[in-house]
Amino acid sequence: MLYRRPRGVNDILPDEVGRWQQAEATFRELCRLYRYEEIRTPMFEETDLFVRAVGEDTDIVGKEMYTFEDRSGRSLTLRAEGTAPVIRAYLENSLQGQDRERLGKLYYIAPVFRYDRPQAGRYRQHHQCGAEAINSAEPEVDAEIIQLSLHFFHKLGIKDVTLLLNSVGCPVCRPAYIEALKSYAAPHLAHLCSDCQRRYETNPLRLLDCKNEQCQQIMENAPILRDMLCPDCAEHFAGVQQTLNILGIPYTLNPTIVRGLDYYTKTAFEFVAPGLGAKDSIGGGGRYDELIEQCGGPPTPAVGVGIGLERVLIAQEAANAT
Repeated sequence: MLYRRPRGVNDILPDEVGRWQQAEATFRELCRLYRYEEIRTPMFEETDLFVRAVGEDTDIVGKEMYTFEDRSGRSLTLRAEGTAPVIRAYLENSLQGQDRERLGKLYYIAPVFRYDRPQAGRYRQHHQCGAEAINSAEPEVDAEIIQLSLHFFHKLGIKDVTLLLNSVGCPVCRPAYIEALKSYAAPHLAHLCSDCQRRYETNPLRLLDCKNEQCQQIMENAPILRDMLCPDCAEHFAGVQQTLNILGIPYTLNPTIVRGLDYYTKTAFEFVAPGLGAKDSIGGGGRYDELIEQCGGPPTPAVGVGIGLERVLIAQEAANAT
């Protein structure tokens, strides 16, 4: 019997490994220049870490995690995303140390496991590089994470990258927006896809980034969250834009960028590049000022980014072909 790899995973063959090594080495070198330190976390974590951090009503927790019980009956999950394990390790190992003002800067390169429909550059085991800046609420740190990511893309020859930028507010201003969004969507509910009908009750913000064409048309005229930000979120978002302008980094404001994880607050962003078809995102991230407290730590602001290496290599190949 000739065995074949399971659906949704891929072999990286000897003639491809060189490009992987170059991309990984480029990311490591840039992180060193930006003074981020590497961290390596286990391939699996307690399931509750992802449920608590990512959100019980997200697609990741609801449909995509690889979860199993060990021989002691403990529920464990293969790494479903990169940030929650880093935060767990940061807290468990007291990486902040005695200096309560210290900015923790960590990066990782690791496989991620999601049971999803395989697509270009997104497999059920795919690879992600990411960076986390922990213990700063300053908008300049958001801009630095974005700058680091773009520096990485450009080093690999991917010049045609668009930065999509939004603010998803915070627990102060988001509830009123969600009510306004649901009021707008209610008359159209029967015409939304089954996923959006479920999200209407469990995770209304995800109505904004549905890929179904009919849903996108319905939500085109939905209220814009940026118009309803509280003063603190509005000031922070203005600071991010001002810093990006000073750095000469162009961006496009896009109210549908909400990301697929519940822990995001304030800044949310995505990078898109040609060559990947309809789902052209090669990475994204944002601020998560509530996550560390949710994971048992003290209130601590933070911001991070995750970049899909398979998708980056496809975009690099497309850039080299033009």
